[in-house]
Amino acid sequence: MIRTALPVMTSPTDKSFIIGYIAGAIGLAINAVFIDVFEASKVAFSFWLLTGFVLGIIRLYQKAGLDLVNVMKRVVSSNIAVVVCLFVLTMVLYSSTTKNYFVGDDFTWFRWAVESGQSAWSTIVHYFTHADGFFYRPGTKTYFLLMYQFFWLNQTVYHFVSLFLHFLVATLVFFLAKKILKGMLLPALAGFLFLLLSGYSEAIHWISATGFLFTACFSLLSLLSFIAWEEKKKVGWFLATFAFLVLSLLFHESGLVTPLFYVLYLYMADKTIRFSKLLLIPIPVYLLVRLFAHSHWFNGDYSYNLLKLPFNAVGNGIGYFALALFGPVSTPLYVIMRNMLREHMVIAGIIMVAAVFLVSLGYKTFLRKTSKYDRKIWVFGLAFFAIALLPFFGLGNMSSRYSYVASIGIIFLLILCMKKLYEFLLPNGAATAFGGVAVVLSVFSLFQIIQQQQIHSDWYEAGEKSRRFLVAMEGAYEDYWAREPMELHLVNVPIRSGEAWIFPVGISDALWLLFRNPHMKVYTWPSAAAAMSAVNETSRTKKIFEFDGAGIVTEKTKEAAIQ
Repeated sequence: MIRTALPVMTSPTDKSFIIGYIAGAIGLAINAVFIDVFEASKVAFSFWLLTGFVLGIIRLYQKAGLDLVNVMKRVVSSNIAVVVCLFVLTMVLYSSTTKNYFVGDDFTWFRWAVESGQSAWSTIVHYFTHADGFFYRPGTKTYFLLMYQFFWLNQTVYHFVSLFLHFLVATLVFFLAKKILKGMLLPALAGFLFLLLSGYSEAIHWISATGFLFTACFSLLSLLSFIAWEEKKKVGWFLATFAFLVLSLLFHESGLVTPLFYVLYLYMADKTIRFSKLLLIPIPVYLLVRLFAHSHWFNGDYSYNLLKLPFNAVGNGIGYFALALFGPVSTPLYVIMRNMLREHMVIAGIIMVAAVFLVSLGYKTFLRKTSKYDRKIWVFGLAFFAIALLPFFGLGNMSSRYSYVASIGIIFLLILCMKKLYEFLLPNGAATAFGGVAVVLSVFSLFQIIQQQQIHSDWYEAGEKSRRFLVAMEGAYEDYWAREPMELHLVNVPIRSGEAWIFPVGISDALWLLFRNPHMKVYTWPSAAAAMSAVNETSRTKKIFEFDGAGIVTEKTKEAAIQ
């Protein structure tokens, strides 16, 4: 209503009043994210009184009758309304994460940001030309450098960036679904269901995974820009496609698969699979720059075993599918099955061949009974899931954050299942069909939300253990710790708290940030006995600290043996 009435308003006073009302409403909405402002009677009374004035002014300029019901229907079903609801749901589900303290690798990123000793510009240039034995992720390093300079160790700001990126990805899922599923209801449902999934939780809660969120955003932006370019053939959209592809590569190597999403869309749109080779230029350039920057490639946990590659690919595919659809509750069963089959490779091979045969047979049967449009949706969802996981299928383990982009493909499959369920129940009446789908979605959503709440608790406790450790070490600090060659021996360092990481790595970097002693050495031991045997005697420069089950640290002493 306001959008149509503002252009025809002749009174500057009326126009200014309505613009002021809009600005005030936006301010109240932002404030409502933090406090229950609308529950205050003095605010509600004034707000609805002003709303009545606005409706009255608009009515003066409306030539036709004002149908509030139809207006509200248009508002509720608009893109802006869906985006606002996605933002609200993001904050409702994840706003509590802003209290979680830093853990693990977070301190490693901060140490890289601190110890360069150069100007910010020189450091950023160094990030783009030298990987220093790590993966080539100059965008992520630059992000942490700038954030540390402006916000230091204020975890709230870092988490808000992650939440905004997550909200942006959900919004992009909604707009992508509009291109694939058409209409408004199913695409909106896709965006909401994506937010409710719990399998990829690590990508949201762990500050170190922010680079993965940036890559997801830029990959989806590149795909949507490519779709717009295909539809409108405007140079601006082509340049946007190219730019977002380059940006996706700077934050995480998983951006390499982005051009395959272009191919998938062309298949979905029944178009010739052909596009400008200029869009592929960033890939070889990225690989060459990465090579000359001496980047980490395939070593350690991030390596492929060619002999086990087929088994890892199938096993990880099943595991990631279950993780994306059912959440972390599926992981223990998957781990048990994987460990059992790892010891019996022949049996695993037979099961893998049988599974491939049954899936292919079921797929052919499915194709005969499904419309062309539904087949394309199935293919799009499965292919999107597989493309997003291509860099990770061959690894020897799974990680929750790797399922983040792949979960989008699962959402399309889930939406199609709900559509087929509605069609199956429709002969019993539209109300019955709608109720059946609503019940299934409600149960699924509750199942995911319960897991999310447990995951929130795990990450909060992990952050608190990290915080308690640093507070204890700061309390034990003496002035000479920053100068003399110190040895800190840490016993029973906590690795996980449920689904959350604590200190898988990064504990030495956390201590470096605390004391800034380049001569400090940090050792970790599985037991106090192991630490005691490694240290002749504790002294002012040799300390032993032991973690208990709650993450509380106590100092241990050892006297020198009497000769």
